Amino acid sequence: MKNRKIIFANQKGGVGKSTLCMLFANYLAWRRKDVCIIDTDLQKSIMMQRRKDQTVFEGQEVPYNVQEFDIDDPERVAQLMESASQVEGYVLFDSPGNISEDGLVPMFVEADYIVCPYEYEEKTLDSTGVFIQVVEQLRQRYPAMHAKLFFVPNRIDVRIGTQDEMRMWKQTDEIFQRFGKVTPRIASRATLKRINTYELTAMQREAVKGAFEFMIKVM
Repeated sequence: MKNRKIIFANQKGGVGKSTLCMLFANYLAWRRKDVCIIDTDLQKSIMMQRRKDQTVFEGQEVPYNVQEFDIDDPERVAQLMESASQVEGYVLFDSPGNISEDGLVPMFVEADYIVCPYEYEEKTLDSTGVFIQVVEQLRQRYPAMHAKLFFVPNRIDVRIGTQDEMRMWKQTDEIFQRFGKVTPRIASRATLKRINTYELTAMQREAVKGAFEFMIKVM
């Protein structure tokens, strides 16, 4: 199996970046793919979830490894990415919400894919636009950067959209498709708020299947 380095990132916090990273790891593990997570987010929410899960699921086999890593030193991050390139399978990185972190530069430059979740909400879309600009500037500055972008419409409740809003959603997706691939939408469901790093329920699997199968096929 070839190596894939995948960063979950967005300028806007609260869009479900860490949750999506865990769900994707769970989905890959369910599909019996080799996967690990490197938690570089300042809050270390995935690492904290794994420690909690180790108590709850004591005695059960760990489906994949979770490691934490501070990205305050760009040189160490560059070494991390080089090491990650030697790992067989999928290496997922949960990144900080602040994309001005210096250590993010070598992460983005060496990544194979960048997964950017977003919601159809004005502040989130503005922040996602800023994120796209930063990525495009990095591409110009570092010609070797080869990461492909996935945009994931996340936690979407289609029941509350007016006709004008749905038209805006469609236009938003069309704009993002100029810079990467837009996955099928992940609906807002209570089951996706009750996740852990050990298991993926049938309801959770069904909720994310469209988006994740799309991503895996492209990868």
